[in-house]
Amino acid sequence: MAKVIVLGGGPAGYVAALRAAQLGAAVTVVEGREIGGTCLNRGCIPTKSMVASAERLRQARESAGFGVVVPEAGIDFAAVMAHTRASSEQLRGGVEQLLKARKVQVAPARGRLVTPRVVEYGAEHHVEGDAVIVATGSEPVRLPFLPDDPRIVTSDELLRIEELPQRLAIIGGGVIGCEFAAVFAELGSQVTVVELLDQLLPGEDKRVGQSLQRAFKKRGIAAHVKTKVEAVDADETGVTLRLAGGATVEADLVLQSVGRRPVSAGAGLENVGVGIDEHGFIEVDETARTTVDGIFAAGDAAGVPMLAHWAYHQGAIAAENAVTGSRLEVDRRVVPNCVFTHPEVATCGLTEDRAAAQGVDIEVAHVRFNGNSKAVVEEENDGFIRIVTDAGSGVVLGASMMGPRVTELIHEIALAASAGLTLDAVWRTIHAHPTLSEAVGEAALSAAGRGMHSL
Repeated sequence: MAKVIVLGGGPAGYVAALRAAQLGAAVTVVEGREIGGTCLNRGCIPTKSMVASAERLRQARESAGFGVVVPEAGIDFAAVMAHTRASSEQLRGGVEQLLKARKVQVAPARGRLVTPRVVEYGAEHHVEGDAVIVATGSEPVRLPFLPDDPRIVTSDELLRIEELPQRLAIIGGGVIGCEFAAVFAELGSQVTVVELLDQLLPGEDKRVGQSLQRAFKKRGIAAHVKTKVEAVDADETGVTLRLAGGATVEADLVLQSVGRRPVSAGAGLENVGVGIDEHGFIEVDETARTTVDGIFAAGDAAGVPMLAHWAYHQGAIAAENAVTGSRLEVDRRVVPNCVFTHPEVATCGLTEDRAAAQGVDIEVAHVRFNGNSKAVVEEENDGFIRIVTDAGSGVVLGASMMGPRVTELIHEIALAASAGLTLDAVWRTIHAHPTLSEAVGEAALSAAGRGMHSL
C-alpha cells in the first residue's frame, strides 16, 4: 500500500488526501490550523455567508415593489457574524467526517520536510511516505507602509470584527475588495474603494470593470481607480487615507486587500531542494510535480490561479499521479472566475481583452439582461452576457458575464469551451422559459441571426 503525506488541509490538501485514499493509499494530512484552510475558514465560505445575509437584507428592503411589506428591515451584525462562523463550522465538520470515513490520519501540527520522504511535525513526531503533496496555501499580503493599528485589517481580521463599521475604506479593488465592498455597503457601511490600476477587477475585461464601477456608484459605493494611497494616518478619531492628488478618505476601519502570497517558508522545501520562484511559489509542472522526485504541490502555494476550485482540480491530479505514478495533466484552458458582488460577475476561458492580447480573431455573441423575462420580473435586469467564439470555426472560447446569478450561468459556457463545442450547439439547446439561462441561449441565437427577444 502506497503511503502519501499531505502538507496542508485546505482545498488542495484535503481533496488530494481524499483522492489518494480512494486510490488505496494510506494517507496522513499534516495541518497546523483548521481543516478546510483559508477557503472554508477565512475565505470563500464565511464571505459567501455574509453575501447571503446582505442579499436577504436587500430583498427585504426592496420587497414593497413586489407587494410584500417588511417593516423596517435591519441588521443584527452579531447574528450575521455568528451565521458565518456556523456555516464554516458545519462544512468543516463535514470535511473532517469525510477524511475520517476514508481513514485519513490527521496530524494537528505544522509540518516540515526533513528529507524528500519524511515530514516532521510537533515537537518530536515524524511520518514517512512514498510521496509528499505540499498544499500549504496562502495568506493576505500586508502593505509595509501601513501603521500597526487594530483598525487596519486584512480579510482574516475583517471576518472576526464584532461591530459594523460606519465608514469602511478598502485598499485594493480586486475580487476580495469588491466582494467586501458590496457586502458592507448593503449592510449599511459607507464604503470607499481605492484601486491603483485603471479599473476594478484588474485582469478582467475593461468592460466588466467599468460596468461594475457604475453599478457600485448606483449603490453608493465610491471607487477611486488609477489612484495611489500615498500615506495612512491613524489617531483617536479614525483612520485617514491620503490619496495621490490630495484627496483624503476618512474611515473607521481600513481593509488592505491587495492580493495574497504563498505560504511556502518554513515547510522545509529549500532543505530538500524543491524549487521556489522569486514570488515564493513552488515550481510545478502540469502534472503537479515539483523539481524533486516524489514531491508534488497543489493549490495557492503552487501558483495562480489562486482559486479553491482550481485547488480541488490540481490536488486531485497531484494525488492521482502520486499514487499511481501516472502523468495526468491539469487543464488550465477554462477556469471559471466568479465574483459575488451585486450584480455578480463571472468569466471563463478566453475573454475579449485576453483574445486581443493574444491576437486571436474572435466573434462575440452578446445580450443584455433587460430583455430576459426572469430578470425583469425579479427586477434584476442590470448586466450582460458576452460569449467569445473563434471567428473561423465558431468554437466557444470563453465568456464574460455580469448580472443576476451569472456565477451559476457561467458553467454552461465553461462546459461548451471545455468540450470544444460551437456556438451552434448552444443555441440549438432548448433553454427553459422563463429562466435566467435563457439569456445564454438568446446571446447565441442573436449571433446566429436568429434572436427573437433581443435587438
